[in-house]
Amino acid sequence: MVFLLVTPIVWAQSGVFNDLDIALQSPEDVKVLILKRDRLKEWPLEMHVFVNLELLDLSHNKLTKLPSDLSSFGHLLHLDVRGNKLDSIPAAIGDLKALQHLDAGNNEIYDVHENIGELKQLEVLSLWGNNIYYLPDVFYEMPQLNEIDLRGIAMNQRLQDYIKDLVPERIKVRLSQSCNCD
Repeated sequence: MVFLLVTPIVWAQSGVFNDLDIALQSPEDVKVLILKRDRLKEWPLEMHVFVNLELLDLSHNKLTKLPSDLSSFGHLLHLDVRGNKLDSIPAAIGDLKALQHLDAGNNEIYDVHENIGELKQLEVLSLWGNNIYYLPDVFYEMPQLNEIDLRGIAMNQRLQDYIKDLVPERIKVRLSQSCNCD
C-alpha cells in the first residue's frame, strides 16, 4: 500500500510558492503563487504585497469577484482564475498591463469590461464555459492577442458570426458548434 503525504510544497529559491502564509514571510521573493483548490471564497487581501508576482493560479476555488484594484500586480504575466464563480471581468483587469495569458474559463461570467482592451501584451484570452452574452469591441486594440477561447458557450450562428466579424483575422477564435438558441 502506498501512502501519499500531501503537504504544501515551497520552492523558495525559485520563487514558487503554494502556501499563502509561507509566501507572506518573504513577499518580494514570490514570482509564482499557486493557490489552486484552496477553497478561497474571496481574493486574499494580503496578496497586494507580491509586487514581483508573475504567475498567479487561483483556479478551482469559490471566488465570486476579482478585486477593484489590481495595480499592485504590474509584473503579472499569467492569471488563472478558471473554475471559480466569477460573474464578470471587471474594469480593474486593465491594471494588469504586462498580462500575457488570462484563463477565466468555467466560471459564470456574463460580462467582460472594455478595459480588457488595455492589455496590450495579452496573447491568450480563455473564457470557455461561461455565460457570456456580450464582448466589448476592443480586440483590434490588442496587438499581441492571437487566441480567444469561447468554447462551451451557447451561441446561435448570428452571434458567432458577429464575434468573428468583431475579432481581427489574425486572432484564432475557438467556438463550439452553434445552437438554435436566442
